[in-house]
Amino acid sequence: MQQDHPDADLPLVGKHVIERIELETGELLPPSVNQKIIEGSYSTKLTIRCDGHRVRVEGNPSRWQRMDNLFGLQTLDECVAVFNSVLVKHNLPPFTKNTHIGFRKSTRTEKLELFGNGAEITSIDWTVNHEVGKGKEQSFIRGLSSMQIGRGRKPKLYPDGHTCNWGEGSEWNMTKLYNKAVELKRHLLKEQRRKTNEKSGQLTYIENLINYCEERGVIREEHSLRQKFLKRHSLHLYGRVTESDFYPHLKDIEAAMNTIQINYDEHQSIAHQLLAAGAVKSLRQANTTMNYFTLWQHGADLRETLSSSQFYEHKSRLKTIGIDIGQQFDVSRMCPTLKRSDAIEVRPLVVPDWYQMPVVEQSNVLSFKAYA
Repeated sequence: MQQDHPDADLPLVGKHVIERIELETGELLPPSVNQKIIEGSYSTKLTIRCDGHRVRVEGNPSRWQRMDNLFGLQTLDECVAVFNSVLVKHNLPPFTKNTHIGFRKSTRTEKLELFGNGAEITSIDWTVNHEVGKGKEQSFIRGLSSMQIGRGRKPKLYPDGHTCNWGEGSEWNMTKLYNKAVELKRHLLKEQRRKTNEKSGQLTYIENLINYCEERGVIREEHSLRQKFLKRHSLHLYGRVTESDFYPHLKDIEAAMNTIQINYDEHQSIAHQLLAAGAVKSLRQANTTMNYFTLWQHGADLRETLSSSQFYEHKSRLKTIGIDIGQQFDVSRMCPTLKRSDAIEVRPLVVPDWYQMPVVEQSNVLSFKAYA
């Protein structure tokens, strides 16, 4: 978010400032200030910058001063309140709502653009959590990765199958689906373990959060709307838009889910099916029978390979899981490694009673520092 104060003489805020001079005329040009990084509790970060007239803050207000943001802030005003708490500590004016709007010629495109007397949203992320069931996350993501969304935005499925992006690198908007438990393990849990060797309360909370996401199969849907998109749809002027104005632009994944049915197929080796059915007493016995099953699959006549007693012993074991090696193998009539196939039901994720929801006032008062 940013806001211009053309008639003000605000303090310069940043890591360093570059003074510029027009060589031909000797005129002193407006200074260039780079961003300053602010670090809060739990290694959270925001960036702030002021060149004397334009104030800008970047970062995730739902994550600020919190261990996680599985469930975040719900309104634009709450997000702006977090940003304003940082501005106040740097003696900068807070972001305000636009009360007057008009049109002006853009310095970049020479076209008319809508502007106001308040803050401008230059980028915003919207998220929603889906519960798809334990172990079904990759099947769900892979299923949706087969579809384009919006206006021909092609999917990019990551090799591990836990993330899929649409419009990656776009200056307009990007949509993402990812496995939340995996993301928490890769970043939050690893970071917390590096900070403490003991079973601290924070570490226990994070582990409980990961277990909660794994048990329910939590998929995170994320929409990143960029500056060009916001201006194109007149969504950039804070105070002139509400949360509901954004909702029609966040329906691409929902539309895709309504057009396809995604199945979760659970596969299990013959050996493990034999063990689970109690047909054998050890994995060694299961592997031996599975080897003969493989020979049968490739057309071997096991009556000629095994003695009569051995043949009927392995036949008896395999019949407990629905395979009869006394018949000729027919691939069109069986899929022996498919344990079951279920249609994935998507439900909204419920907030557990132990979850620490964000409180804007607490986010504002915790100490934070700047660092280079």
